[in-house]
Amino acid sequence: MANPPRNPPPVPGAASSPGPARGLLPAARALVRGAVREPWLSWQFIRNDVWAGFYPGVFFALAVAVRYHRPPDRLVVVALVSAVYFWLYLYTFCLTNQLAGPDEDRLNKPFRPLVRQAVTPRGARTRAAVASCAFPLLGWALGVWPWALFWQAITLLHNLGGSRHWIVKNAVIGLGVLPMLGAAWQMTAPLTAGAWRWMLALAVSTFLLIPVQDLRDLRGDAAARRTTFPLAFGETLTRRFLAAGFALLPLVGHFFLIRPTTPAAWCAEAVTAALCWTVARRVLDRRGPAYDHRTYRYYEYWYAAVLATAVLTL
Repeated sequence: MANPPRNPPPVPGAASSPGPARGLLPAARALVRGAVREPWLSWQFIRNDVWAGFYPGVFFALAVAVRYHRPPDRLVVVALVSAVYFWLYLYTFCLTNQLAGPDEDRLNKPFRPLVRQAVTPRGARTRAAVASCAFPLLGWALGVWPWALFWQAITLLHNLGGSRHWIVKNAVIGLGVLPMLGAAWQMTAPLTAGAWRWMLALAVSTFLLIPVQDLRDLRGDAAARRTTFPLAFGETLTRRFLAAGFALLPLVGHFFLIRPTTPAAWCAEAVTAALCWTVARRVLDRRGPAYDHRTYRYYEYWYAAVLATAVLTL
């Protein structure tokens, strides 16, 4: 009698159906890829604006927490939650802003993800919808949801047409200071008169001096028929106005923000004043968009630095 085969024939259909482990492996890989890619992609959207919309909020939140003598473990929590909050704060703005102006970005900022086709417009819209839902929910969890909703309203006003005229554009950016600093403060403590002094002083100075941002984008703004301050009043007048404004800006820091009384605060004021006077000198030079972009970057450094000084002066 013949011996039976060592390997019995496979059951029909069994060879083609993967086991549970094989089915889970591709899903796990996709999950890991997404967990790595999404933070990287969101960074590509926000990386050009982190000194204006991310670092300052985190710095101010930590400064307020130190001012109220929160313990070290609480400072760690404030650092983490403020980092997530202001990442979404900036991400929601940048997504809708870049969806609204891809043609301008091809001229002014060709490194952005939509221009480089690192993500499709449909993918960016999906991310904008998810982030716009997550942001106010996080604001609600942190007790700052009115500021989150205020920021979303400002974002929509700016990115859905308001930025086409300099008055609305500059006013919206100036008002945007309030939900940033208000939320950063209220993560730790109720708003005080000192908080409102900081918020209003920075909102007004931002409204007046934010045209420094537009000097680098003259070509793209003209092509898009956007009426920015330099296009409305002329580049020469704008540069002179900004030079005078930045030369005087240290007075705002001295009387309304830093108000130094200690050697450390005096040193901090000297650093921020030096940044202001650097911008004042540079805006008078006409060396092209790259140079003007660096000049605007110094203004962002001033904004972040003056908020960081709050740890010494609040």
